[in-house]
Amino acid sequence: MRNQFKLQLATIILLLIASCTATDKTQRKLTFSVQAGINHGGITENTDLTIVPNAEPTPEATIDAYSGATRTGANVGMHVNKPLKYGEIESGIDYMYNSQTFTYADQGNMYIGSRDLSLHQLMIPLIYNFVLFKKVLPEAGIQLKAGYIGQLNFANSEGNGMLPGYSINRFSNGGTIGISAYPFSFANGSKLGLFVDVYRGTQIYEDYYNQVSFEMPGSSFVKGGLRYRFR
Repeated sequence: MRNQFKLQLATIILLLIASCTATDKTQRKLTFSVQAGINHGGITENTDLTIVPNAEPTPEATIDAYSGATRTGANVGMHVNKPLKYGEIESGIDYMYNSQTFTYADQGNMYIGSRDLSLHQLMIPLIYNFVLFKKVLPEAGIQLKAGYIGQLNFANSEGNGMLPGYSINRFSNGGTIGISAYPFSFANGSKLGLFVDVYRGTQIYEDYYNQVSFEMPGSSFVKGGLRYRFR
């Protein structure tokens, strides 16, 4: 998996360099932006206990023997856009943080307690932006985005009770879609806008209830916020 991630990362960098150095007949330039916002998600846990061997809820947890609750987190990023054909190609680097509590109440497997997990992620996107309403609203910069994100994951945890062991996949990746717009323009040519992104990707967190062979475990998030685009 590590070699696969390195290959994907190298492909992203080569494509970005190629897009930035290619001859542009209209001499359109690179644009740089910074963004910040909130997010929800990160680790997507398995919720189908019928596939977990010997799972048996305690009397105090008659619905689920296991559950995970994700809190709202924060993200910041720096991006570069290059006009390409009828839209723009975009890449950069993002940092995202979120925390999650896993609660275990499984008498059958003797896992009872909770684990607080903090997840830090560095993410490299490779996205193509389709410019919408270019003739009708040329200054709004409305863009529909679709592409790929590679993730580098770091986690720390605190727990209490009888808990299963766990592991964190250092690398994960997946697809993303989103939309952005710049309704506010300034005299110096810069713009202030909004963005919303949705992501679904490969597994990050593995434990007894989130095994690799299970279908549901993965990674996902929705994030949004403000973006400032320099002239």
